[in-house]
Amino acid sequence: MPAAWQSLTAMKPRSKTKTHIVPAAHGHAFEVKAGSHFRIVDVHGQQVVDFMAWTLPYNPTTNPEHFSASYTRYALQGSAPPQVGQCLYTNRDRPMFTLTADTVKTHDLLFMACNPGFYARQHKPGHRSCATNFAEAMRPWGMQSWLEVVDPFNVFQNTPYYALKALNCSRAGDYIELRAEMDVVAAVSSCPYDGDGFNGGKVTEVAVITEVDSDDEL
Repeated sequence: MPAAWQSLTAMKPRSKTKTHIVPAAHGHAFEVKAGSHFRIVDVHGQQVVDFMAWTLPYNPTTNPEHFSASYTRYALQGSAPPQVGQCLYTNRDRPMFTLTADTVKTHDLLFMACNPGFYARQHKPGHRSCATNFAEAMRPWGMQSWLEVVDPFNVFQNTPYYALKALNCSRAGDYIELRAEMDVVAAVSSCPYDGDGFNGGKVTEVAVITEVDSDDEL
């Protein structure tokens, strides 16, 4: 693993960290307490990571509060990705995360999560998708279907003027770091889309590094 992403200097001195490797084309969900930091890391380079989050306690039957790409775009006054110090917002227009570090500065707030319908239209039935990755990862919290997934924050995705660019901007070891402003369950997907050279033409694993208080169990 690249050494560049193993040091979390921005995290609280009393905290420990836990690293989870997300397999290529799969997802992972994890809980984050308000005030805690985490990083999403591109281990090998040129890999897009779809990101979603919901407030805790999560209940899919009560119209849950979740990250909102549209409210975040409005808060940022456009489609530009957030800069360090700016926030991601929920569908109730509340700050959900603050961006605390970013080695790439190229991300997307426009595109949807790929889903089974998207691949069926491309004559690729059974292809893994970000929406199903989210649904699988969120099953322990009660998510029943990929149809419950809304538009994500597409980390490391290069889409100027709503045009997918096959050459993404992240290199091995690049990361973004976020601080949760409320208790959430977050989820990531190592985007399975491999068409036209996207994701470097080869989907790869990514990492999530979470902050763990020294009193908590690793």
